[in-house]
Amino acid sequence: MSSRATEQTLTHADLERFATELAAGRRPTVYLREAVSGLGLAAGASGKVVAVDGATVTVKPAGVDDQLPFEAAELRSTKQPKPAKEPAAVTNPPAPPRSAAARVPAAKKTAAARPPRSVAVTVFVGSDNTASLKVTRNASKPSGAQELPLAAVHKAIAGLGDREAKAAVADVLAAARDAAAGRVAELQAELAAAKKSLAALDRAKRSAP
Repeated sequence: MSSRATEQTLTHADLERFATELAAGRRPTVYLREAVSGLGLAAGASGKVVAVDGATVTVKPAGVDDQLPFEAAELRSTKQPKPAKEPAAVTNPPAPPRSAAARVPAAKKTAAARPPRSVAVTVFVGSDNTASLKVTRNASKPSGAQELPLAAVHKAIAGLGDREAKAAVADVLAAARDAAAGRVAELQAELAAAKKSLAALDRAKRSAP
């Protein structure tokens, strides 16, 4: 891999540096490699890193209220250099560039299409006998948080009567269920393949002289 290709995505060293800076109370800046049209973010838009989890970097893009998870391959640590200007006239026009859909692998999802990985529902009760609620998507787990049964969470959210909070929690749990179901399907396929291989070995053993 060329040094230029390496500079275009975050490296393991970048992720370690981000974790160190976050621990020191600083939020490093990163830049999107591709546009996120659903949020009005252009390629090269900047954002502040708020969390690092393995190769997943949670970013608060400039001008966007939500915190969004990105893979390291979707970000760069430096601004993208401006492309050199093409000559005013060329003898043979270049072939039209491939569309963005053709350049991006089918399995890759943008941050706008990716369901939230977590949600925080904060209820504030003031001394003036008023209460308010705030929903924060892709929030980090608060330190010292107490584990709760999911059934109790569903009941509590339903009792609040807030549609946004109920929908946000439902989205996170649905995404978690889909991921678990996908993993189960993968394990079942691996088990079926292993059984098939074992049966073939047994048949070969019985037919051996």
